[in-house]
Amino acid sequence: MKIKNVGALFCKQAKDCAKNPPFLLLFFIYPTVALVLIQAMKGQPGISEVFVSMFAVMHSVFTPIVAAASFIAEEREKNTLRVLIMSNVTLKEYLVSVGGFILLANLLTGSSFIFFGNHAVSDSLFILAMGGCSLISVILGSCIGLFSKNAAAANGLAVPIGILFAFLPMLANFNRKIETVAGFTYGQQLGRLLAGKEITFCGFIVIAANLAILVIASAFLYKRSLSEE
Repeated sequence: MKIKNVGALFCKQAKDCAKNPPFLLLFFIYPTVALVLIQAMKGQPGISEVFVSMFAVMHSVFTPIVAAASFIAEEREKNTLRVLIMSNVTLKEYLVSVGGFILLANLLTGSSFIFFGNHAVSDSLFILAMGGCSLISVILGSCIGLFSKNAAAANGLAVPIGILFAFLPMLANFNRKIETVAGFTYGQQLGRLLAGKEITFCGFIVIAANLAILVIASAFLYKRSLSEE
């Protein structure tokens, strides 16, 4: 893997994102909604902690899934990825640059949650939890992008999957059965951390299992994409 190629591709992703307002807007949806709700319900005790943890999880789960899936699938559909590979750029370098850009963009916009009000954990732990959640989401989104034949198919898969994983932690607060199901997802475990609750040993096992499954899936899809491209 050549660092020079990764850096050049990273800059390309940033320029492409700047030219695509709908894609850029994706990184600001949840911070904006959280800020509006917090200001609208200002004065309610504990409301900022609830909204900050809730929307931080949604931002860390939904946004990277949809962004990674749509970005990768769109470039595959336009044959841009094939041209890059013919230009001595490996698929691994491309995926690292895309994933790195989305992860950084998500953390930069997500760090705004720290300034919206009180939160249950320290700033460093808050960012670390968001980073871990975003990383797993980027891998999941990459799997969807590599699996899908075109951008429309990728969005058709990424949006409902993103909504499912993003909203399960919130719905788990109101229903015990949903909480049991959500407990097997990385979003729920990291949501507990952002809410100031301790993650149990089983929680760490769930996060590790989620990550392992997605890494294995991405490795399989990566090999398949190498043969296709």
